[in-house]
This record gives sequence, structure tokens and C-alpha cells, in this order.
Amino acid sequence: MNRDYRPNLFILGGQKCGTTALAHFLAQHPDIAVAEGKEAHIFDCPDFLNNQGQVSVSHQTLDKAYQAKFAHANGQRYRCDATPIYAYWQPILAAVADYQPQAKVIFMLRDPVERAISHYTMERSRGLESVSMLRAFLTESWRLKRAQHNYQWDSPLRTHSYLDRGVFSRQWATINHCFQSENILLLHNDQLRYQHNQTLAKVFQFLDLPPVEIPVESVFSGQYTAPSLSQRLARLYAQAKLSQEQRFVRQFAPKTPR
Repeated sequence: MNRDYRPNLFILGGQKCGTTALAHFLAQHPDIAVAEGKEAHIFDCPDFLNNQGQVSVSHQTLDKAYQAKFAHANGQRYRCDATPIYAYWQPILAAVADYQPQAKVIFMLRDPVERAISHYTMERSRGLESVSMLRAFLTESWRLKRAQHNYQWDSPLRTHSYLDRGVFSRQWATINHCFQSENILLLHNDQLRYQHNQTLAKVFQFLDLPPVEIPVESVFSGQYTAPSLSQRLARLYAQAKLSQEQRFVRQFAPKTPR
């Protein structure tokens, strides 16, 4: 199999942390090809995992799957897979590093409470969540425990992992264990949102690519209404559960005025 289809750039981090926006901007650079659909979902494909969530197929099988995702690539220096769940499901990171040990990794994060609320809102709008935010947060551990070893596309491990996905310190530690430090870049969502040009310049420098001017766009979606009492209680609960992670993330937030 031609290894030209192997991705050598991964955008990881939390779902709803700006990975889609970053991939959209990077796709406009002539030296970067982003996977079809942005999220290739190769390493988390249920057909490729055993019941422990470990990748159990050969590199050749992965190559073949990626070939379809990069059929449009035409000699670009980087082929980018921006699938956030790779960082959340810990065994996957080791498999990615084994498959492409010199890959560049961009890890994106944001306030984990805001991420959880955004995740819940998305699943609710998709019709994949039927209970209130407060109940979803309160019962999350129970739901995830029941879904152990279920890595199907509709698994609660994917859809209902609102708070657990926000344990960014654990993901960050695993990324640093699996990849060389010079190949890792951490970005806070607010950097991309409020410091567009500076952040993209930093990314291009990290990738050793010539800078390209990418126009600012409003690609951060979300429609919010005044929260109900139940939603306010859900936020307070999330803050209590994720206070340590909030402190971890806060150290990477941009310090300059917006």
C-alpha cells in the first residue's frame, strides 16, 4: 500500500473545542490536505477495535481505509486527520503513534464545563439525548459504565461522555507519553477564536510551512438561550466535578486582551 495516504498531522482534543474550525482554516493552505469529512474516524472505527477499545487491525488495513479518505490529496506535504475522539479513547493514541511515530499533533482544549454543555446541546439537537442536562450529567458515570466495551457508532461512550471528555490533563499526559515533544502543539480554543492570525502563524511555524493569510470567518457555531434553573444546577454540578480540569485548562488560555 502506498504510504502517501497515511496522515502525518492529527488535530486532537475535545469535541466542541474548535477542531473543526482549525481544520477548515488549515485546509486552505496549499501544503495541507484534510481528510474527507474532516474527521476520518479510522482508529475508532468499531470494526477495527477489540472489546478493550484497542486497535486490532494491521497497518495495511489502516492504510487502505485512509486511502479512501485522502483520494483527493495531490502531493501536499501534510495529510490531516482531525478526529477528536482519538485523544479521549486512550488506547488509540498509542496505536496512532505506532502507526505514524513522527506525526505532528495539535491538541485543542477549552473550558471543560463549557465543552460539556456544548456537547450536550449538540446531542440534544441531534435527537440522541432525551433527558435534561442535569440528569444527563448526574447519571453520566452510570451510563458510561453500562456501555463498557461498546465502541459502536451509537455508543453512549461517544454521545453521553459530557464530563469525562473534559479530563484534558489525562489526555495531555498520554499525548506527551506517546509523541515527541517537538511534534506536539497545544492550543486553547480562545486563541483561535480571538487571535486568529497569530494562532495560524504559530501553527504554520510549528509545521515548518510558509505562512498563508487565511481570512477570519465566524465558524464557531452555537445558539444559546437563557438557562433554566435545571441547567444552572447542571453547570454548578459540572463545575464541582471538573474544577481541577478547569484550573489545568486555564493556564493555557491567552493572557493578552481580546
